[in-house]
Amino acid sequence: MPLVRPAATIPEPAATQSRETLLARLNGTDANARFRAARALACDPGACDPGTIAALAARLDAEPDAAVRDALFTSLSDIGGAEAAGLVARLLRSADAGLRGGAIEALKRMNDDAEAALDRLLDDPDADIRLLAVEVLRAWSSARAAPRLQRIIEDEAQINVCGAAIDVATEVGTEALIPPLQRLPARFGDEPFLSFAVGIACSRIRADARRGA
Repeated sequence: MPLVRPAATIPEPAATQSRETLLARLNGTDANARFRAARALACDPGACDPGTIAALAARLDAEPDAAVRDALFTSLSDIGGAEAAGLVARLLRSADAGLRGGAIEALKRMNDDAEAALDRLLDDPDADIRLLAVEVLRAWSSARAAPRLQRIIEDEAQINVCGAAIDVATEVGTEALIPPLQRLPARFGDEPFLSFAVGIACSRIRADARRGA
């Protein structure tokens, strides 16, 4: 689910409100006030304070309004940093599909700030978590995504996670991925759908390389 920013995303100037006031409004009953507080906190001089980051992330668990949720995710990704990325990453375990989708989109935007959090997700014992984490790589640069895709292609034991990695490789893969991709189907008994997907991925990677993509 893409992270859609509502039309009115300009926060009230943080300088006119104390951080304590903004944090109080973040948990108030007025959705518009919560939205404005969520965005203003990203502009506050204390935005990188762990308490502010924790408050924004905690509000996601209780927030019923979709626009406010988007504002919270946007502010966390704007603030960035490993702390914010780690708190967003935990939402990939949520039973709420909206929170999972919002977390994926926020992690995509965080790029290198999210590397440590994403690497933990890619090593998670739960294959469903690993599957969701692979999707984040789709928005990252080839230089950042390809080594992680190669590790998945070479070592991942769950076929659906490998399938997701092949799919992402068609968009951000490099020629270095072609040999491990070609070896992959044999690890699963030459599963026909993997062989087909690998063929598409390798063709796409070669075509992109010829175009200098």
